[in-house]
This record gives sequence, C-alpha cells and structure tokens, in this order.
Amino acid sequence: MTDRKKIVLRIKFPKINSRKIIKAIILCFILSVALISGGFFGAYLAIKDNLPDVGELEQIKPPIISAVYSDDGQLIREFAVERRIQIPYEKIPEVLRQAIVATEDPRFFTHKGIDYRGILRALKEDFFRIITGKTRLHGGSTITQQLARSLFLHPQQTLRRKLKEMLVAREIEQKYTKEKIFELYCNQFYLGHGAWGVESASQLYFGKSVTELTLPEAALIAGIFRGPAIYSPYNNPRVTLNRRNHVLNRMVEEGYLSRQQAEELKKLPLGVLPLRRVTYQAGDYFLEEVRKYVERKYGEEALYRGGLRIYTSINMNYQKYAEEALNRGLRVQDKKYGWRRDKRNLLAEGKQELEKVWLESWNSLPPVPGQTEEAIVLEVSQTEAKVRIKNFTGRMTNKGIEWTRARYLNQLLKPGDVILVEIKSVDENAGTAVVSLDQEPAVEGAFIAIDVATGQIKAMGGGYSFKRSQFNRATQALRQTGSAIKPIFYTAALEKGFTPASVIVDEPTNFVDKWTGEPWTPKNYDGEFRGAVTLRKGLEESRNVVTAKLLDYISPQVGVEYCRKFGITSTIYPYLSLALGAFEVTLQELTSAFTVFPNKGQRARPYFITRIEDKDGNILEENLPQIEEVISPQIAYMMTYMLQGVVQRGTAAAAASLNWPLGGKTGTTNKFTDAWFIGFSPSLCAGVWVGYDTKISLGNRQSGAVVALPIWIDFFARVIEDKKKEFLAAQAGAEGSETVTNPEAVLIEDFEVPPNVVFVTIDRKTGLLASPVCKYPFQEVFLPGTEPNRYCSLQDHLRVLDYYSERKAREERE
Repeated sequence: MTDRKKIVLRIKFPKINSRKIIKAIILCFILSVALISGGFFGAYLAIKDNLPDVGELEQIKPPIISAVYSDDGQLIREFAVERRIQIPYEKIPEVLRQAIVATEDPRFFTHKGIDYRGILRALKEDFFRIITGKTRLHGGSTITQQLARSLFLHPQQTLRRKLKEMLVAREIEQKYTKEKIFELYCNQFYLGHGAWGVESASQLYFGKSVTELTLPEAALIAGIFRGPAIYSPYNNPRVTLNRRNHVLNRMVEEGYLSRQQAEELKKLPLGVLPLRRVTYQAGDYFLEEVRKYVERKYGEEALYRGGLRIYTSINMNYQKYAEEALNRGLRVQDKKYGWRRDKRNLLAEGKQELEKVWLESWNSLPPVPGQTEEAIVLEVSQTEAKVRIKNFTGRMTNKGIEWTRARYLNQLLKPGDVILVEIKSVDENAGTAVVSLDQEPAVEGAFIAIDVATGQIKAMGGGYSFKRSQFNRATQALRQTGSAIKPIFYTAALEKGFTPASVIVDEPTNFVDKWTGEPWTPKNYDGEFRGAVTLRKGLEESRNVVTAKLLDYISPQVGVEYCRKFGITSTIYPYLSLALGAFEVTLQELTSAFTVFPNKGQRARPYFITRIEDKDGNILEENLPQIEEVISPQIAYMMTYMLQGVVQRGTAAAAASLNWPLGGKTGTTNKFTDAWFIGFSPSLCAGVWVGYDTKISLGNRQSGAVVALPIWIDFFARVIEDKKKEFLAAQAGAEGSETVTNPEAVLIEDFEVPPNVVFVTIDRKTGLLASPVCKYPFQEVFLPGTEPNRYCSLQDHLRVLDYYSERKAREERE
C-alpha cells in the first residue's frame, strides 16, 4: 500500500490594521446618524411649516343653535345645522369631568399635551391585541391631541398626521389653559343622534342640562366620546351599557370612586329617555314667519350657525288655544260634508304586520284625551272596531257616526286603514284607549290674535296642518272680506256727521257705480228689507243696503282712504261693491284694522319679534310698538259700543254667552266661499277665516256666524277663563286668603269711556229720545250736541216695519 502525502495548502492573509477598521465603523455611524437626523429634521421642518396656526382656535366658531323664545322667556324652537349648545367650563359638572378624564386622558391636568407614559401603555396594549388577532388599536392620544385632530387635521391614521397632531397639541397647551382646552373638547365632538357637545347630549339622552347629570349618566356620555356610532344607547344598548360600566371601572382605577360604589352603579339601567319623544309643538306657522324674517335680514349663516337668541311676542297658551279651536272647528265643519273614502291602507301598501308599523305622525308619548291621533284599524265589525294608536289598543263603537251617512263601521273601515280618531279616555296601565271616529278636514282656515295696545302678535294659525301645507293663510291668503269690512265705513260715516241713531231706509235700491258706470242693486243676506233702521241696527244685523247707502254718501274714494288709514295695504278699488267687501285682504290686515276700536282710535303696527341678540348677548335688534293715530278716541269708542251690540243682539249673538265685554263683526262672501269673524276684548283682538283654498262654497247658509264665530268663541272662552284665574289668584294672594269671589262674577277689564261723549236714553228702533210708550229703551252714545232733539211717538213706531214683531232668528242673519 503506497503511502500518500498529505498536501497542506496554506493561505497567507495580509496584516489587518484594527485601528483603521474602528475609524471606518465610527465614520459610517456618524454618517448614518447625520442622514437619519437630517431626514427627521427635514421632515420636522416640512411638517412644522404646514402646521395650522393654533391662534385660530379663538376664531373657530362651530355651528351654534339659534334659540327662539316666547313672550314669557320660554324656549320654544331651535334652528341649527348641528344640535350644538355651547357650555363654559364652569358649568361642566365634576362627575362628568372626572368620567372623561379617567377614560380618555388620566394625566390630562399634568402633561404638556403629549402623554409619553400613555403612548407606551398604548403600544404595550396594541402588541397584545395584535397577538390576539384584534385589529382595532389604541392610539394613546391625549384630550389635547384629540382636539387638535378634530379641529385642524384629517382623521386618517398616518405617521405624518400623528407627528402633526403631537406638535399641534404642544402648541395648544402652550397657548391655552387646561380649563379652556377641556371646555373646547366638551363642546366640539359629535355624541350621536344629532347631538354635538355634552350639553346637547345631556338634553337628548336625559332631557336635562349637563349641570344636573348624575354619576352614571355622566359615565354614559363620557363613554360615547370614543365612538358614537358604536356606543348608542338606542341602537346598541348592551354594548353601550358595557361601555358605561367600563368608564365606571376607570373612575375606580383613578380613585374617583370606590369599587363598591361602582358595582352598585353598574346595576342601574342606562335610563335614557325615548329617542322618539317629540311632543306636539304649537306655533309652526308663527315660527316659520320668524325663520323667514331672520334669514332674510341676517342671513342663513347667522340663523343656523350663529347662536342667535330670538325673543318673540307669541303667547304659547294663546297659541295652543288658537290651534285647538281652529282644528276642532274645521273638523266640525268638515263633518257636515260626510265621510270621504280617501284613507290610506297599509295592507294595500304591502305592510302585513300592522302591529309593527310606526306611523310618521306618532311620538312616544301616550295618547291624551281630547286630542286627535292617527290610528291603524286592526279589526272591524258592524258595531265595533279595534285600532292601534302608538303602543295603545283603542276601542271604537259606531256611536256618533251619523255624520258619516253610514250606520255600521264596516261600511266605512277595513283592516289596514289609517284613520283619524279622537281620544275619549286612556288607561295607561292597561295600554288601552276609548276613541271615536274623526276625519282630517279638507276645508282650511286661519287664525290670528293681536295685542291691541302693542300690536304684538300673540297667536297665529295659518291652516289646519303645517305639515300638510306651509302656505300661511293668516298672512298670505288674499280673500274677500264680505261684511267684516263694514265697521270701517261706519267709522267714516260717524266722522262725516252720522250718529248711531241716524236712520237710513233699508229698501230695494238701484245704484249707478260712479267708478264703473255700471248699475248695481245690493241685496240683504236674508233677502228681506226692514224699512227705516238706525245705523246701530244696520250694523248689528249687517244690512247690506244700509252700508251701500252710507258708502254712496261718503263716496267709495273716501271708503278706500279709510281702509288705508286702518292699515289695509292690499289692492282696493273705489267701487260701490266695496261696501260688501268685494275686494281681497289678508286676515292679519283686517284683524290689525279692528284693533283701532278697542285701542282708543290708535293702531299699533303688528309685529312678532321683540328682540334679537347675538350669542354673546349683544342686542342686534329691538322692536317697540309703533303707534299711529287713526281716529279720535270718541269715534273709536262709539264704534266699539256699536260693535258690542253685534255681539249682544246681532249676528254674533252666540258670543254673548261668554259674559265679557266683547265686540266684533261677522262676514260672509257671495256664494258662501269665505266665512269671517273679527272680534275683540279690551286687550286682545282675534280674527278667524274659514274657506277652501280653491274658492268653492262652504255650503248653503254657512256664514261667518255659523262657521267662523264658533272657533273664535272657543278660543276666547279659554282666554277669559285664564284671566279670571289669574285675577282671583292675585286677589287671594293680596288678601292672604284662599277664599275668593265667584269666578263667574269676576270682571277685570272693560272698555274705557273717553271724555266728551254723552249717553242718552233713546228708542233703539226709531233712534229718537225714548218716551214712556217706547218698547226698546236703550242707552246710546253720542258726541255732545249730536243727540236726538225730540221724543218718539206711536207714529214713529209704526214707521218701523218690525217694531211690534221682533224677529228671533238673528243668528242666521248676516
């Protein structure tokens, strides 16, 4: 075996200089650090150059709700693009401050805008969340960082944005106090269901100011900051409950409450109010006038974002009375025409589960007796129907359905029908109600009430339903006035030398209209003529021929001038038919004109806004009564006294049952297309109009006395009752006793008699001084020297057609 030689290769390496290697490593390190530092410094400069100016924080004006108030300072409406109510730091309760700080930023009051310990904690938590497969990570942002991101930066999570957020947060901390930062934070963020900021959230969820929050309520609101879409007590109550309890746990960890306290509080329910709890809001037509005025004068931005405080003249009690009276009156009128088969049916719309349907008109409040509600018919037989009103079951019988022209309910209704019912009684514990069949009227109407001394509009109804039609028939609808205009021409006649006792012959008369050159023969409402009548009787019984003769005497041109003096600005021509209201005006114009009579001859221009303030309380506008003299106090009182006669004996005699000093005038147009009543007490004037939007007849003999007057009476009965109660309460307080006078005997206002008028006893039929044989003695008012100068005789009695056969049916006369 041959021995093999082992060949060993040896490689020779050059000698290494270790000092040079170390130098090279150090040089590379220095270059790397320089490059990294340069990169970071360059990035910092680039980011810093693009940072927003935090000084702008003082100029940032988030949209603030504009509030509207009634005449007694009650909040009645809000206008806003966001439901945001600003609240200062001092009003944020301690429980809410603690809940927010414990949950969002425990070291808020000690750090300088960036919580490095919080960042490390968040990184540690995020590491474990990644391991467990959870994708939603914590950011470790402080309250100041969140504010900076919300106000100045975009929401996307990027390194560049995070660096900007931290730098902006530091600048905010340097410029503002912690209290100011926390205040801005509490007012800035969206907290669900249209609420921005903690005050709006408190009112939304709990129906009270943030200052009244309990600890668990504050914990709920604090928990929503992290995600209002997730933590909604309405959409995700279980998740939200867990979130609230997490906030309570955090408060324990931060030492704000004990573990035992937290465990007790966690047992409580969320306690939020129903989301759909919108109650009936009166005054839609009035508030729309407010909205249009403010937007036109101050702009949309100021109205919806500027936090204006708008003080108005509306009296919410009067407004409620007016709307209820108008709607009730329109439903009564509509029932005269029978049942309309125009009702919506849910089954026909494919909605099979009637127990689950929630109608748009419903709110979360239980039905109230006396009010009307939409109902869904569930079952119906000949004599009984089962309906659903919200979460209540209603029972209806066929009692009182004669107005429908049907005998049985199943002739009118079928399951799935959406109908209107009047609530008769409610058992909230049982969830049941007794109801009667009603119907939304097709006929329309309008109402307005004006304070006679100031011109302030106290109530306004522009139609049956603002939701159905936003057209305001009190301010926008031009309609013929009928006889309601006559008092203006009677006023002119008194100033031209006539007296309430002046006699005019009510007889067939042919006129030639000097303006048109056309012949004109007016007729009385009842088609009859009374012969010799006084001006008083002509007005009380609304004799058309008498008014036509008066206007012919003073001239239609003078009639137009007086209409202008009384504040009517609508187009009027000097036709003789002006005497019967053959021209169009608005209800507001005519009602304002009537305020001249109880206001001693002065007219206060109508207005509805008393003051407007900006969000800081600076007055932008303040309105005071604008008074203009129209006629003398003496003529005004004489007309008031005559118009009282219309209520006591004339076409408005139904209002005499109110037993109060009242005056007014009915009005009905040709073919019964418009029904009016304008009436007043010493302090308040109100007008009612009823008709169809298209000028069709209300029906035979559907006059102002029949259609409009009952609505006016309904309203004034409640106003008078309130006045009596207020007076008696004040009287009891002054006397220190609970025993007061009989309310029915209380009279707390009356028309003031001016100087330089005299009262003389005359015969009301003849207008002459009353003698012992006169059947109708009456105290009439005159200007001194214009009273009658002789007594009436039997011969004078015989000249009056109905002197010995007084008619009784004046309620049908117009």
